[in-house]
Amino acid sequence: MKRVLIVVAALLALSTMVTAQSQVKPVFFAGGGMGMPLAPSFFSDYWKMGYGFGGGAGVQINPSIEITGKVFYNTFTFDGDKFLKEFSLGEDVSGITIDGLDFKAIEFGVDFKYILLANQPEAKFRPFMVVGAGMANIKFDDVTITGDSESVMLPTGAFSETDFAIGGGAGFDYMFAPKTGVWLEARVNVIMTEGESTTYLPIRAGVKFLFGQ
Repeated sequence: MKRVLIVVAALLALSTMVTAQSQVKPVFFAGGGMGMPLAPSFFSDYWKMGYGFGGGAGVQINPSIEITGKVFYNTFTFDGDKFLKEFSLGEDVSGITIDGLDFKAIEFGVDFKYILLANQPEAKFRPFMVVGAGMANIKFDDVTITGDSESVMLPTGAFSETDFAIGGGAGFDYMFAPKTGVWLEARVNVIMTEGESTTYLPIRAGVKFLFGQ
């Protein structure tokens, strides 16, 4: 929790430092999309593509640079059928099911965004590059194994871990009005979990609003 407060404090400090700039504008965004597990191999092999949503707010220092705080929720569904098939060792597992064990990650932190073509007012299509850092809390749903009309529940949902996270990618804004637009981005998010880092690829889209003069 202390590290989370440090990240939030850093964002507030950056916002305070730039409020004296004449071009500073508050910015708000929200959206969601799909995500693909990438690493480690156990994660990419046995969890399906998932979804996520969230949003954030911050400041546009000038037309080319934005600093925003964000919170996004992500979830990936465990593929119990594939897991049973590959670990059955030739045994008949047709009557066994595994439910639960979905992977969930809540990411929160700060993004630094550089917008191309932002100084050209007539350019509605504006590509950008983005990098970010913060924290991510990960956990798994409880898992239930059913077979021969009996079920066993394993309380894996009690597991929870918060680790440092980084990410980066590219996308574009489409500003159909001076202060209103939509955005699309693809990025790679890396959570520094113990051992091998947990990595996934979210592809997201949403809306964006600027405020101020």
